[in-house]
Amino acid sequence: MSHGVKILDCTLRDGGYVNNWEFGENNIKFIIEKLSGAHIDIVECGFYSPHKQYDANRTIYTNFNDILDIARSNADRDIACMVNYGECDLTELPVSDGSCRVNIRIAFHQKDLDKALLFCEGVQKKGYEVFVQPMNTVAYSDDDFKLLFDRCNDMNPRAVYIVDSFGSMKPDQLKRLFSLYSENLKSSICIGFHSHNNLQMSFTNSQELLRQNNDRDIIIDSSVLGMGRGAGNLCTELLTMYLNDNYGKHYGIIPILEIVDNCVAAIFARQPWGYSMPYYIASVNGCHPNYATYLANKQTIGVQAINEILASLPREHRSHYNQEEIENLYIDYQNQAIDDAENLVRLKTLLDGREILILAPGKSISQEEILIKEYLKIHKTLVISVNFTSASFDSDMLFYSNSKRESSIDWTNLSQKGKSIIATSNVHVDNGSAIRVNYKSLVCSKYGEADNACLMLLRLLKKIGRRRITIAGFDGFSAGRENYHSDNVQNIVNSEIITERNKNISAQLKELMQDMQIHFLTPSMYVTE
Repeated sequence: MSHGVKILDCTLRDGGYVNNWEFGENNIKFIIEKLSGAHIDIVECGFYSPHKQYDANRTIYTNFNDILDIARSNADRDIACMVNYGECDLTELPVSDGSCRVNIRIAFHQKDLDKALLFCEGVQKKGYEVFVQPMNTVAYSDDDFKLLFDRCNDMNPRAVYIVDSFGSMKPDQLKRLFSLYSENLKSSICIGFHSHNNLQMSFTNSQELLRQNNDRDIIIDSSVLGMGRGAGNLCTELLTMYLNDNYGKHYGIIPILEIVDNCVAAIFARQPWGYSMPYYIASVNGCHPNYATYLANKQTIGVQAINEILASLPREHRSHYNQEEIENLYIDYQNQAIDDAENLVRLKTLLDGREILILAPGKSISQEEILIKEYLKIHKTLVISVNFTSASFDSDMLFYSNSKRESSIDWTNLSQKGKSIIATSNVHVDNGSAIRVNYKSLVCSKYGEADNACLMLLRLLKKIGRRRITIAGFDGFSAGRENYHSDNVQNIVNSEIITERNKNISAQLKELMQDMQIHFLTPSMYVTE
């Protein structure tokens, strides 16, 4: 049984990926106060990043004196901060005056191992306790570990960490790494463990670590309610209870729950984290969770496609998120080029002389059903619905660009009802009479929202010479309401994603409206007329 286990709570640092570190000045003080009152051994107050913009409401500190003030105000508690290697020069870190104890955690990628260890040595020489945090430890080679252990034994930092960056570690892997660390690091060096919960293994792995340990001092990271990017982290309230029950600890549970009640629950309601399909797939493929989230938020491809795209990422690129790279892989995956010249002529002939109403799947088509039906009575309009069918409206044509929904479509039934089907080349249509058009010719890859279905249809109509279009149901996205007329479509709740999506769609619409007259029949965030 290990009595040398300590908890490091990283809510204010790792949890900040959820809310852009905007906890609010009063909440920051409250969280630190309550963690201290719960007797959490080490409280991580945030990042030190001197080149970021100062904001008292965020836990990214640009002046190291602010961190020293926190440490002085909490003299009975260990205070830590993290530095991402490369974001701080040694000259920007003052020499410790010994008036308080500050632990500096230095996180770095495998490629920077040698230079980052030199930086760790420099930080230690300035009088600070150093935590060496090699990210994605499971990917390290034997040579990497030899360098890590030899240098750390010479340096003698406070802790060297096992870091499960992508939440992919299994208990057997953790046992192997802990044994490796224990056998090769000086006994005076703590072994730390930082995990993510992509496979729901954080708590299990932490218990396994405790079972393996006999005489080492160990540090386990956790956060309140598991707050953290993606699948989140080990929950502080679970770890404290477990250590109280099994290892003779006396952590206070109520102060931690007060943090949930007063601060964290409200953040979770706005921007939830936790186990999900995208984070599971990211973990299985050993890649940054933002890759899977980006693809899932497209809402245009299924699980198999997401997995295949992530599997195609070069191994050396998986730990660093690159939105441009994943967008290019996504578009390349979707693109199945066909010769659509004859189909474009056919579509042009079908639409000649007809007014066109695009029926998008926004909530407003339910709310404004009477208005839309009155419009259709007055105008001899051809209706093209986008990626859905509706019992309320009799569409003449159906436009499909979303391969995720293709398996739920009864193509034969649509054909029997006399519906004309337009499908982009990434959609597998079980209907020989469908008008198939090239996917890639209708996307605008310079925007993150490159293949929005309504925009793709507008580009198709522009391509065949149509310049006057009416749209209903192209509402825009909001985190505060249901965005779709159907409950079968998942709503995105992340406000940052929604803001960026609306911005990209608006920019593309603005470009299209330089050559097209687009009338919005129902309310829309994109109305510019």
